[in-house]
Amino acid sequence: MKKQFLNIAAGVLSATIVLTSCLDDDGSSATTSHLIVGIEAESGTDILVGADDLMSGTISPVGRGVEQPAWMSFYQVGNTLLASGYTSDNMTTGYRMIDSVLTDVGSFITELGVYGIAEIDENTALVAGVTRAGFEDRVFYTIDLNTMSIISRFNTKIDERQEEGLVAWPTGMIRQKNKLYISYYLMGAGELEEAPAFSTPNSNQARVAIYSYPEMELLNIATDDRTSDIGLYSGENAIMETENGDIYSFSTSGSASYFKPVPSNPSGFLRIQNGETAFDDSYFFNFEEASGGFKINQAFYAGNGKMIVKMIKEDSNNPIYYGASFGVYPETPICYLAVADLENQTVTPIDDIPANGGGWGVAHMVHDGRVYINVCNYKTETSTEAYIYEIDPETATAVKGAEIDGNYAKSINLLY
Repeated sequence: MKKQFLNIAAGVLSATIVLTSCLDDDGSSATTSHLIVGIEAESGTDILVGADDLMSGTISPVGRGVEQPAWMSFYQVGNTLLASGYTSDNMTTGYRMIDSVLTDVGSFITELGVYGIAEIDENTALVAGVTRAGFEDRVFYTIDLNTMSIISRFNTKIDERQEEGLVAWPTGMIRQKNKLYISYYLMGAGELEEAPAFSTPNSNQARVAIYSYPEMELLNIATDDRTSDIGLYSGENAIMETENGDIYSFSTSGSASYFKPVPSNPSGFLRIQNGETAFDDSYFFNFEEASGGFKINQAFYAGNGKMIVKMIKEDSNNPIYYGASFGVYPETPICYLAVADLENQTVTPIDDIPANGGGWGVAHMVHDGRVYINVCNYKTETSTEAYIYEIDPETATAVKGAEIDGNYAKSINLLY
């Protein structure tokens, strides 16, 4: 399985930016645009490419950009873009714009694979290190982004249940003043026959572990039985902070999101009010009911009380749906986009975007009330397509933008 979650939106440039390029001393093309798009090229190689326009033309990595050593996950913290290895090693490399050129500013290596990065401040990141099987500690690394070095490690089980064969898989992190909120789901560790690796036999409850920060003392595990485990493997950050400091989480309850067995509780949103350590009993947004039977697959906050949701209507009893949301180019697409209003608890489909493929997270950025998002689709047995769309969350409308020359966009980032 690949991974890409906690993709932190930092903003996006307007279509008027002009891309320039120059040559490094070795003759390679330097990336000098402040708008950076991570693209999986047709060869399968990941490349960071500068773009001059998200809404027209083609964004191509051919003969340009910064080639990556393997399949990567991309995260942004402040003005640092972090590229974390998945198929090669546990090395994470940082990039910043220095003298208007995208520059490698150093790397760090973790003992465990990186499955999430969150911002502490613009110069500090918190990295979640996880093993995909066994009862190993989860390790949270504090990273100094100025020196690209590990300055502390904290080992925790979060919520290990060896008698059930289950371990906690982090799906999101938010640091809010002196507290750290970590959402997770319980999955099989692969140590017991009744709980094979990645199985979800105990997921009819939402859970968030709340630690003091920076002491990392466990304060509480907030639970709620109205929906299911929060987030999914390799998804977007499953807990998000709104303008007033409230924290919202999403639960998929979906076979297509790799839950097996599938939780019986509905897919929906929960809330933890600003500074609190428990879920708000007065709030539950039953997305499945409000949408007419769709389930959340991925969601991210677009501002002003609006979530952009990638949603799926599935037959949970049909095995072909299991994990189907991770198929980037299915012949029969099952993913749709919608706007969820957190206050009014309404769901409005974005009809301007066709049914589309899934993926590992959702490459997107938010800027000036607009959302820019990668949408990919199957065309024929030998061809696929991917485009950037611009979404207006207030009207649930969208406009088709630039084409991606490659398999698809994995990240869209603005670095100053």
